Amino acid sequence: MRPDERRREGERDEGGIPDGLLVGVLAFLLGMTLLVWSATGLAGLFDHGSWPSKVTFARTPLAMRHLIQQPHDVPGAWPDTPEGQLSGYGLFWGLFIGQLMVLLVLTVFVMGTVARWRAGRAGRAARRKAAAFGPEGRLGGAVDTSGSGASGSGAVPRDAAGSGLPPGASAGSAVPPAGAADSGLPPAAHTDPAASSAAVASSVAPHPGTPGPTTPL
Repeated sequence: MRPDERRREGERDEGGIPDGLLVGVLAFLLGMTLLVWSATGLAGLFDHGSWPSKVTFARTPLAMRHLIQQPHDVPGAWPDTPEGQLSGYGLFWGLFIGQLMVLLVLTVFVMGTVARWRAGRAGRAARRKAAAFGPEGRLGGAVDTSGSGASGSGAVPRDAAGSGLPPGASAGSAVPPAGAADSGLPPAAHTDPAASSAAVASSVAPHPGTPGPTTPL
């Protein structure tokens, strides 16, 4: 199919009557028919104590057309029904308007209930999503900064990273020089600064019996 043919077909499809409008019109006509039929029967029942004969749902569309032309002629809308079994137009139209108001109230109530239910479902879904992603918007919540998962993930502790110490080393432990490993010398373990100063002083001081330096006269 060529593009221009597809374009014409799409235009023909868009030019039709919307399905929602068609269903709404049919529902409105069906509802009005039901209200006229029930109002006629209930008016006769309240006025004479019995449902009027030959007041059927299939005959109601013709009665509606007659009532649109002559709203006060209820017996003329139902020619096959004896006039003594029908009520006056006041009771008929009162029941019709009352049923219409009740139907409107029920419709608004149902629409409000459905809207609140949808809003509550959307709110619950949003809360579940927020709980799953955490307050910072990442899956699983906030990042663990306590260092409990550092050994499993290979992360360096914050203190070691800030002080330049290798992982697993504390601040009080001695760190071997950078070239100690390459030269093959054993690293000095737990060197104390005070002990180092004493060793240097003892190596410089003269031993007993060793003549000291003489000062020329």
